[in-house]
Amino acid sequence: MRIPLAALIVALVSTVAAAPARADALTPIVFVHGQQGSAQQWQSNAKRFSVNGYPDALLHAFEYDTSIPTNDHAIAGLEAFIAGVRARTGSSTVDVIAHSRGTTVMHTYLSVPERAAAVRKYVNVDGRSSATPPGGVPTLALWGSLQPNGSIGGATNVHLTTLGHTETTTSADGFAHVHRFLRGRSAWTTRVVPELPSLVRIAGRATYYPQNAGVEGVVQVWQLDSRTGARVGTPRHSVRTGADGSFGPLPVNGREHYELVVLREGQVPHHFYFEPFERSDRFVRLQVSRPGGITDNIDRCPGHSALTVVRNREWWSDQPDSDRLELDGVNVLEPAVSPKLRQVIAAFAFDDNCDRASTPGVVLPPFTTLPFLTAVDAYLPAQAAGGGTIRITQTSRGSDGRTRTIAVPNWPSDTHSVTVQFKDYLDSGTGGLRATSP
Repeated sequence: MRIPLAALIVALVSTVAAAPARADALTPIVFVHGQQGSAQQWQSNAKRFSVNGYPDALLHAFEYDTSIPTNDHAIAGLEAFIAGVRARTGSSTVDVIAHSRGTTVMHTYLSVPERAAAVRKYVNVDGRSSATPPGGVPTLALWGSLQPNGSIGGATNVHLTTLGHTETTTSADGFAHVHRFLRGRSAWTTRVVPELPSLVRIAGRATYYPQNAGVEGVVQVWQLDSRTGARVGTPRHSVRTGADGSFGPLPVNGREHYELVVLREGQVPHHFYFEPFERSDRFVRLQVSRPGGITDNIDRCPGHSALTVVRNREWWSDQPDSDRLELDGVNVLEPAVSPKLRQVIAAFAFDDNCDRASTPGVVLPPFTTLPFLTAVDAYLPAQAAGGGTIRITQTSRGSDGRTRTIAVPNWPSDTHSVTVQFKDYLDSGTGGLRATSP
């Protein structure tokens, strides 16, 4: 087997860049999400930190139940979480990055001197303003389009108002500022550099949305035919989740497409489809809904498929440079569906009233009033056992027309749930490096 020179150089640089730095040179990082958030908003930048030399053991995400309107439970949980990170890593302090509602959690957390003493540096992303840095901790404040006039007195304030609210915390632009603030120098790269396919591992949790409580059940991992979304062979992995919904790490091929399916007793299978995992990812989240949750608003019948399409960069459909999201060639992001003001990161598509007809350009209730979510009436014919294919194609704003497509089976919506997740970046079209024969 020979590896092309260019591929070898990228692989070697990736390996060197990702090698752990001296233990005394790096501080553990704790990410705190916002309303209806999870560790999912940490996926991309955790990989960027990994590329820039942070070992996995120093990258952490604290998750809490955002369906509870008050923050006492989050603050108490965060205190225990940070104590655990410090104990496991042997570090006297941590760095914290908080987004949106997470900044309110952090401002209260840091108001207690003993807690503030355990935080070396703090990053406040598109959330709460204040007259002084919370707890006196050195602070970087990033402000996106939701809080364009935000400010923290005495902090380093950076306004990135061309970015969406979630995009501010997941983007390469945001990462560049955060890395420079935490490390005192620019990042080696802000790209998500692929690993050799054989080195890629995935891990994460199956959770209830938005409570972030663990789902107990079985997670299966299937390799797919990327053209059709059909399963290839038998499951590559079949594992029971821990009490907190955890699974992995599991080896996957960094060039292939995969389906992860959550199986729960008495519930329909929930299928998750992704772009290739070109780099190891420990923050995969398989989010399902409890009975009475958001997915109860989806009309389900045997004749159509229903999809939830997620991207941790806002879908904008009312701008001169807008996103496109095509389901079998039909763009569903018309101006009213995902305007910039609504900060949409998840789109539901299903046949409203099961009438075998689509109504374009209209947001279905109750999604009209729910933050970060939208829903469209799209008839996607289903076949028994998902015998056909639905092609979901995104064209991202600012991408010069580059597209990404994920093919999935057309599972009947009355017996299957389907989530499709696109990356919030377009760094790699290959999803890894392939060794080639002479």
